[in-house]
Amino acid sequence: MLLNRIIFAWQKLNRNGWRLILNTYKGAGGLKNFKDWFSDKVTRTTAKSFVPLAARVKLEQPFYSISDEWFLTAKIAHEEDTDSILTIEKLCYDGKTPWNRSAILHEIRFNRNAFYIVVYDNQRPVAFVGSWVIDNEAHITNIATIPEYQNKGIASYLMKEIIQVAEKEHIKEVTLEVRVSNKTAQSLYRTLGFEDGRIKHGYYANDHEDALEMRYLLPQSIEEQKGY
Repeated sequence: MLLNRIIFAWQKLNRNGWRLILNTYKGAGGLKNFKDWFSDKVTRTTAKSFVPLAARVKLEQPFYSISDEWFLTAKIAHEEDTDSILTIEKLCYDGKTPWNRSAILHEIRFNRNAFYIVVYDNQRPVAFVGSWVIDNEAHITNIATIPEYQNKGIASYLMKEIIQVAEKEHIKEVTLEVRVSNKTAQSLYRTLGFEDGRIKHGYYANDHEDALEMRYLLPQSIEEQKGY
């Protein structure tokens, strides 16, 4: 059974444990229902057993300027930012939350390989990005900006912060998936230096739309490919 395979993978967790779990679940049919499994089925680790990535990374620029007089602030998310992330999701996804509260809270509290960045306009949450750093890859799990703050460069700012963190962590590449129909986002990512990868058919659970995999190669990865 799928659940038995997942539990077995979790019990065998080692320093590459998250990749082991993801590969097990992908092999059994993809990440379509991963958020439900993640919040309900995983045996929780304790916060004392690791130094979380979120505790050691620093933002290159903890603010973003929309104009000379309009500044937004950014921070690494902690537990108190969980509801802010949910608020952003609801405003971006017609009242829905692709990741429920328990899943997001679990990510922030227990996932040593994950970190989130939340952007605020005063006390109002307006954007966030989430990332997992596993082995030599930083994977963007989600990025969202509420509608009235879109087209102001906030998404670009967040992506650049992820890339900066990846460089400091000596990561080789940053990866993400984007809907094949979302040409605006694809254009943004290409402007930042992301390259097109393979198509993941039926990737999105709600409508089975295909996803385009994209990746950004960090300098150390490019040098290795050139044989320096």
